[in-house]
Amino acid sequence: MAFLPLLKKFVHFIILFSLACAPVCVAALTFDDALSPAGIQAATLSPDGKHIAAIAFTGMNHGIILIDVDTNKAKLINSGKWTTRGNIRYSKEARKVFWIGNDLLAVDFGAYSETITLEGKSVTDIGDIVIGKLNTGQPDSPMLLVHDDFRDDDISIVNAKTGKMTGFSLPGFGTPDHWTFDKHGQLRAITMFNSAFWKDVTTVTNWYRPDTTKPWVKLDEFKVTDNYWFPVAVSDKENTLIISSNMGRDTRAIFSYDTVKHEIGEMMAGHPTQDILDVEGINLDSFTSVLTNGMMPQRFWFDPDWDQIQKTVDAALPKRINIISGDTANRILVFSYSDIDPGRWFILDIPTMKMHLVAEAKPKIDPDKMLPMEIISYPSKDGFVIPAYLTRPANAKGMQPTIVLIHGGPWVRDTWDWNMEVQLLADRGYAIFQPQFRGSYGFGLKFQEAGYQQWGKSMQDDITAGVDYLIKEGIADPKRICIYGASYGGYAALWGLVKTPDLYQCGISFAGVSDIGDMLEDSSDRNHNKITREVQRSRIGDIAMSKEQFAQVSPLKHADQIKAPLLLLHGEDDRRVPISHSKNMMQALDANHKVYEWVEFADEGHGLTYVKDSYRFYEALFKFLDKYNPPDPKPIIEHASEVKSPQPETDESSKPTP
Repeated sequence: MAFLPLLKKFVHFIILFSLACAPVCVAALTFDDALSPAGIQAATLSPDGKHIAAIAFTGMNHGIILIDVDTNKAKLINSGKWTTRGNIRYSKEARKVFWIGNDLLAVDFGAYSETITLEGKSVTDIGDIVIGKLNTGQPDSPMLLVHDDFRDDDISIVNAKTGKMTGFSLPGFGTPDHWTFDKHGQLRAITMFNSAFWKDVTTVTNWYRPDTTKPWVKLDEFKVTDNYWFPVAVSDKENTLIISSNMGRDTRAIFSYDTVKHEIGEMMAGHPTQDILDVEGINLDSFTSVLTNGMMPQRFWFDPDWDQIQKTVDAALPKRINIISGDTANRILVFSYSDIDPGRWFILDIPTMKMHLVAEAKPKIDPDKMLPMEIISYPSKDGFVIPAYLTRPANAKGMQPTIVLIHGGPWVRDTWDWNMEVQLLADRGYAIFQPQFRGSYGFGLKFQEAGYQQWGKSMQDDITAGVDYLIKEGIADPKRICIYGASYGGYAALWGLVKTPDLYQCGISFAGVSDIGDMLEDSSDRNHNKITREVQRSRIGDIAMSKEQFAQVSPLKHADQIKAPLLLLHGEDDRRVPISHSKNMMQALDANHKVYEWVEFADEGHGLTYVKDSYRFYEALFKFLDKYNPPDPKPIIEHASEVKSPQPETDESSKPTP
């Protein structure tokens, strides 16, 4: 495709639709607006560019709407209601949707999947959970890879039109983890996890076969705790795989692999400071694009047509992440989001270079009234440079009351996007600091491994160094700092109150670990899995070898050193961090006559599912902050008598007029 006409129309495109930000005029972000489920969750464009299938809130659940791109009209084709299959009742709430040609949709409902027509009529069951499409270069191909039994990790290929399933001849024993197919939809490379029966020892094995008539050949084998490579594509080039690896380098990159010599070849794409997260459009020894995983994700295109479209869209929608898909000669679907916008979808018509809005993720959120997320960095105690996000309240001058918000995992890091919790806190007058301490994923192997077996130690020092940096820079008010986190972040909040008791005015722990030794022996889902147990020993430590070391960094065993008031919150049905962690912590606080508050959520697990519980959570959180670390001026607090009970609703502004 020639891009000279496109460039000539570029100015018209910018004038037609630009999201240049108006001067910020911040109004209060209410619980109703922030917690409303109304809007679009996901959208995908049909191969011919005529329709968009979108997962939308329908009043009670998330169903499917179909948008006609030419008329901009939408119709509901799946309401997301409950259904009964056999003797089991399922929530028919859409999780993922895929186009099968131009007239059929595959919908994943979480517990089972099926195909439906564009009128919403059910066609056939297609397994438990859809993994993805095969033959992605062939839009009309009906073949999908699915978990046909998710509980047992069984996988199959299913014909989405007929429901016919085809199993695989897998190599050896174990559980498949990475599946790699050639352009004809044939399974050619696979990564298998195999755990020993009597002990927690798991091997990771990469296998390959030249074609489906040949036997599987073992290419490489690792321990599950090793830094292993895995296949991402089968090259058209004979005896060649394309793999993801950071063996011999710090950041994860894309390499060729010789299946005869069993050797990693030349690097095909890599970034010096960021891991490559995703690869698209692989063909022979090239690919369309790669996605890096730094503080702001970035898509790098190697196809000139897509690269030019990306640059054009980015110029028209600046300071945003713009994800593009579709046909470079016809229509492009643009999903555009930022730190101040939960996201919206546009259709870009390539022949005319005109673009129009088709859907919004959260129509009640006004981007002009949100607060931007800054990217900063600072040195830790040992010189490690730590990246972080900082969101300041409106019209911030001088030192601000600050919330130190710690992510979970601990390797599951924060991202640059619209964060409801950050916006609620910042809107009420707080600076929000999110340190990406060592151990966080995406910044290379050295950075991640530096966090291994460092709970309460250097990872906590990274957090403390960040707070000290904010105080030194005149950003954080040293007398008004609260530390808050969930899961691992809850542990870090508790330990911060112990390790640096004079640094924080208060602490908040949701579903937090109170003792590492207990965590490695409790009834959690982690401890029922051989692979997770082995990885925990490597990344956190071995209870048999490190019990005394764990005791040294246990909030539970050092509760007497806590000075600041503490808010504990936990779901009764939490299987990841059992509620016993918070209840044990309460007993220790009681024994030491400490000030704390407690909120328990029935029917909730390791997070909040129900909107009513989110209301309770944030009401408790802001009452606690207003009492022990109030911002200046006095924050907007929505007390129970003032909060409207959340009602199911359908927000028509989130989609075109039906």
